[in-house]
Amino acid sequence: MRNIFSIFLTIFFVFIFSSKAYSIEISSLEAERRLEFSELFPKNVCNKIYQNSSFGSKNKLDEEVLLMNYHNFKGININETNSELVLFFDQRTYFYKEPKLNLLIFNSLNEDFSDQIQAVTQKIIKAKTQKIVVCEYDLKKSISEGKFFDFKINFENSTKVKTNISPKILIYYDGTIEYIYYDEEVHYAIPQFNYRKYPFDDHQFKFLISSKVFENVYFEKSDKFKILLGDTKKINYNNISFPGWTIKQYISYPAIESLTDAYSDYSKHSITSEVEIQRNWITYLFKFILPIMVIILINYGSMFVPYTFERTTLAGTSLIALVAFNLVTSTAKIPVLPYLNLFDWFMFMSYFNTILIFGITIFESIYIGNVMKETPQSILTATGDNKIKLDRIRMVLRISVPVIFIILGIAGYQILN
Repeated sequence: MRNIFSIFLTIFFVFIFSSKAYSIEISSLEAERRLEFSELFPKNVCNKIYQNSSFGSKNKLDEEVLLMNYHNFKGININETNSELVLFFDQRTYFYKEPKLNLLIFNSLNEDFSDQIQAVTQKIIKAKTQKIVVCEYDLKKSISEGKFFDFKINFENSTKVKTNISPKILIYYDGTIEYIYYDEEVHYAIPQFNYRKYPFDDHQFKFLISSKVFENVYFEKSDKFKILLGDTKKINYNNISFPGWTIKQYISYPAIESLTDAYSDYSKHSITSEVEIQRNWITYLFKFILPIMVIILINYGSMFVPYTFERTTLAGTSLIALVAFNLVTSTAKIPVLPYLNLFDWFMFMSYFNTILIFGITIFESIYIGNVMKETPQSILTATGDNKIKLDRIRMVLRISVPVIFIILGIAGYQILN
């Protein structure tokens, strides 16, 4: 007995600690780590680079620019009642290589050239790459003053975008300019979502991150984004917070859309993300559907109770229990929708079935007392045509009630499908 208990205890602790290790691994994905900015150049050099920058002085791009995109959304929230979808982004960036930036950095280092180059060289050797952040600027200010180009990146068809941390522009020693956003909320109106199969519904949606500059701008996924998508798929999207739902698929790809009318010569480039989700219906099954089914079965069982017992009381109690349970579920997380869904139809079936059986037991009591002139005690030994008719009616009803329930279920599924 002690050996069995020891084995069970060992398995329990292994399960607990292994699950914790797994969650730590999820939360520390390499591609999800935020960039910890450490300015390499002193303030006077960064100020000089900023003053001499004029990448945003023109409204048009002279040369083709390939924007490498990355975004990492950490959470999703759906409000069925308001038909609103909210995406929570931990970080979103896009960057490109600016050939003129190298010369600008070189000219800004001419005062303390040897010291600065030595510091940069040591940093490059340590990092094993020339893509090292050297300066940081406020994004909105930089664009408004024409220092850096405004690509007019937007979440297409979004109703509201909220940025909780001021976005930045980072410049790298290798000539890369990166636009970086932190902690964003993006709101979408989703009237196209159909909840008629609630709580067994699933949905598909897509969001586009595009530019309103249609000339010489192209999109591609960065290597960091490709790694993140691969890691997210491996862990079954568990790093994305989405209470009550399961993400079945999440893919992102660069897309091109031809523009018409005034912009017929141009194309709109974007990073398109498609998400397929499914509601976690198992919770609703155990918390709502199964308890209601138990009430229905108890109510149906009253039809098999002998005449001497209080069948009407049992059926009435089941009806009251169903009403009370419905009041509880109405204040739970079940959404209020402007149309009937599968759960609403199930509640209607439950009420119909419960009231039907309650009415049958009342009818039987009236029939026994007023037509047959019998009591619950004497009906067991009663004979004659009325008793035979009553027994036949009860047998037919015992079969008819579940058949009616099944027919209502099939009809409701067809109507709401």
